[in-house]
Amino acid sequence: MPLVTFADRISTKRTTGFSPFAFQFGQTPVLPIDIETKTFLAVEWHKISTTEELLEARGKKLEGKEEMRRKAAEKLKKSREDSMKYWDTRMEHQLRSPLKPGDLVLVYNKAIETNWGLLFKDKWKGPYRVIRQINNGPYELEELDGIELERKFAAYQVKRFYPRGKLISTKEDTEEEQSEEDESINEEEVFEETTESEEDWRALTWNAGDSIKWRGGCGIPYHSFHQAQAHSTL
Repeated sequence: MPLVTFADRISTKRTTGFSPFAFQFGQTPVLPIDIETKTFLAVEWHKISTTEELLEARGKKLEGKEEMRRKAAEKLKKSREDSMKYWDTRMEHQLRSPLKPGDLVLVYNKAIETNWGLLFKDKWKGPYRVIRQINNGPYELEELDGIELERKFAAYQVKRFYPRGKLISTKEDTEEEQSEEDESINEEEVFEETTESEEDWRALTWNAGDSIKWRGGCGIPYHSFHQAQAHSTL
């Protein structure tokens, strides 16, 4: 097991481009083979005799360590961006249309996947408001009171929120509702005006031998109605 752990710690990682050992100590690990073959990694510290030479050697190592960490951070950032683009492309079909600033969304609660105690908790949290999308990647969200969330969320972690009931009305919404109410009132007035004419139309006469007058609203001929009354009296 120690040999496996040692091999893993000196192996270069894809996400950072450096081994964990190099990322921690700022230099490539010196292996026994390097000492035996006297490679460039085996620094001959015994030849350093002055303070200036020692400070120069230490300074170069520290400088190399900071440069290594900077490159590792850039590579790690690029790896995360590529991963986000991959998942956004794979999950883009889940969005009915692109989210715009101001849209309300829900955020997937990923913690329930690994915590058995949260199996019956809500899978989606929110709602939150979209601030913007960063370079077609993750979304920046905020609370409804305007407080920005610290985390960024990929496209597959959010979905559009459709509120039940009415939203807080704005001035434009109020004007639209008022115009709709006016239209409904006009329709009621037109209906009342045409009621009498509709009743006259229902009492139509069909000239096919006998004159059959339809009883308004019930669909029963007058003569059938009177016959039914006569039979009931008998």
